[in-house]
Amino acid sequence: MARQYYGQDAIKMVQKELGRPLTNPEKRVVEEEGYVAGDYRDHKGILTSGVGQTGKYRGMSFDETFKAHEDTAKKMIKDFDQLPERVQGELVQAAYRGDLQGSPKFRRLFNAGRYQEAADEFLDNDDYKVSKKMNESGKPNGVQGRMERVADAVRAMKPKKKAKPGMLTGGR
Repeated sequence: MARQYYGQDAIKMVQKELGRPLTNPEKRVVEEEGYVAGDYRDHKGILTSGVGQTGKYRGMSFDETFKAHEDTAKKMIKDFDQLPERVQGELVQAAYRGDLQGSPKFRRLFNAGRYQEAADEFLDNDDYKVSKKMNESGKPNGVQGRMERVADAVRAMKPKKKAKPGMLTGGR
């Protein structure tokens, strides 16, 4: 079986393979997914390659796979490009895992600037709850921490300010 790399070791290997430094959002995906040069079966038995790439992404380059998930996040999250880079990275890694696509309520709350509620909604997820129970019973599972890192980044966002009644919101 091919060697698996995680965290900073995975980032170093992917940067070496690509011949360039990774952006911070790319680093977040690689940190969470890890890296294997070649094919392997993940913990669920799903055939996987590279940076956690399954299904139609297996065998694609990391650049193509990352771009596809970044585009998904940009379509689902309004003003994505204006968000802090930390939040962009967490949202892309959430899209990479499929969590962003699976929670329309999270997206509505986030896009409305209701970040605390959005973070709570993000963690109201069966995968998160199962992972938390596994961790509590001594069976390590990384989904809990991964999802909490997304929720923490969202909670750190400043709520959008609403215009006070009678105030002009545009120019003259």
